Amino acid sequence: MSDDHNVGYAKPPKSTRWQKGQSGNLKGRPKSKSEMILDAARILTQPVDARAPDGKTVRLDGVEAAYLSLCKKGLKGHKPSLLEAIRIMLEVGPAVQANANDEKVRREQILEKLERMGVKVPEDSKLRH
Repeated sequence: MSDDHNVGYAKPPKSTRWQKGQSGNLKGRPKSKSEMILDAARILTQPVDARAPDGKTVRLDGVEAAYLSLCKKGLKGHKPSLLEAIRIMLEVGPAVQANANDEKVRREQILEKLERMGVKVPEDSKLRH
């Protein structure tokens, strides 16, 4: 062996070293963050059985059940849970209200179109409320 190249720990033979500009795993580790987010969304939107205060079982989305649990914990005196529930309510509330207003406007537009077509919608119809 020559003195300018020793083989040993952390010094592989020159013939087995990576070429200049090339590194270990060419394909690299697959990115999976987006799949993880999709999996979480899929899990949180699945229906969950929850017990109502009257003892009956109701079906809620996972997100609704988690928020309900957070609110209950906060109302029992857990201050961080209560503050988080209020923060979520303040953040999401305006979007929910806007969605409800959009739905009301859309319902009114449908009623107007039906009336122009000569269709009479009863006053007790779900479309009116």
